[in-house]
Amino acid sequence: GGSFTESSAYLLNQLSAENRRGILDAYFSEAGSNYSLTRTHINSCDFSLSQYSYAPVEDDLSLDSFSIQEDMEDIVPMIRDAQAISKEGFKIISSPWTAPPWMKDNNSWVGGKLLPKYYDTWALFFTKYLDAYKAEGIDIWGLTVENEPLGNGNNWESMHFTPKELTDFVVNHLGQKLEED
Repeated sequence: GGSFTESSAYLLNQLSAENRRGILDAYFSEAGSNYSLTRTHINSCDFSLSQYSYAPVEDDLSLDSFSIQEDMEDIVPMIRDAQAISKEGFKIISSPWTAPPWMKDNNSWVGGKLLPKYYDTWALFFTKYLDAYKAEGIDIWGLTVENEPLGNGNNWESMHFTPKELTDFVVNHLGQKLEED
C-alpha cells in the first residue's frame, strides 16, 4: 500500500500527463505494484502544502462550514485517476493528524487535546468527511481516530489522546455517530 497526500498529489500535478500516468501505473496497475490498500489524511498533515481544516469556523458545532475544497485540486483527482487505473480497486484508510485548533485545549495545530465539549462535533466531522468523499465517488473503507495519538515530538500537526480518552471518544461519540449516519 501507499499514501495519497496533498504534497505527492501536488507534485504529480506538476508533471506531464504521460509521466504522471506512468507513476500512477507503477503503483496501481496490474503491471505495476497493484496496490490494494492506501491511506490518506483528514485535514492537513506533515505532507501538506499548508495547515488547513475542513471546518475552519470556530464554534461551528453543526459544521455548516465543512468543506473538502482544499482536496479538490490535488488529492481527489489523484485518487480518481488511481481508481481508473486499478482493475481490482483498492481500499482507503483515512486518518486525521489533528482536529481543528479551535476544538483543542491549546488552540494549536500541534499537540494539545480535543476538548470534551467538542467530542460530538469531532464525531460529526468524521461522518461529514465520509459523505463528502462519497459524493466525489470515493468510498473510504476505514478510519483511524488519530495519527500518532501519543504525539510526534511536536514536529507537525498532532493531537494527543490517552487510550482511555480514545476509548471514550469511540464508544460514546464516534461509534454512535457512524452507526446513526
